[in-house]
Amino acid sequence: MKQIFLFSIAVAAAVLVIGCAPTGPTPEQMITEAKAVDQRFFEAYNNGDVDGLMATYWNSPDLVSYPPGELEIHGWDAVKESFAKGIDEMKGAKLEFIEPGYKVAGDVVLSWGKWRWTSPPGSEPAMEFIGRYTDVKAMRDGKMVYIMDHASAPMPPPPDSPASNSGS
Repeated sequence: MKQIFLFSIAVAAAVLVIGCAPTGPTPEQMITEAKAVDQRFFEAYNNGDVDGLMATYWNSPDLVSYPPGELEIHGWDAVKESFAKGIDEMKGAKLEFIEPGYKVAGDVVLSWGKWRWTSPPGSEPAMEFIGRYTDVKAMRDGKMVYIMDHASAPMPPPPDSPASNSGS
């Protein structure tokens, strides 16, 4: 009888431990997946591949984007249209993240940092912009994707500010 009781306790403990084990990726795995999404995004953007770019986004009307040139965009189709227009107007432009940061919060990965956009080779005048971004990535339909992004560039200083007169 004592053996049956001890065996029952051991089985119950094993079931409890197995039942409480985390199911799903670790935070480290989530950050690795988020970095891979960023890499695919840049490869597609820098190659002018709109379909590849959109493969990094959640295909949903609930997708939200705040690009530098527009107030806000809702939905996968509208985001795709915006990217297609921008890439078509600036074929060959390059984009990269500078000092990216990643933080897991529950079932999403928050990312932030700065970006650098460089105009296509041979464009006159040659331009480079530095901006900032935040985004939220999550698993949707079995893959890590952007579910919200926000990219912006700071406003230039007013003409009479000390920062704008530093070269005089």
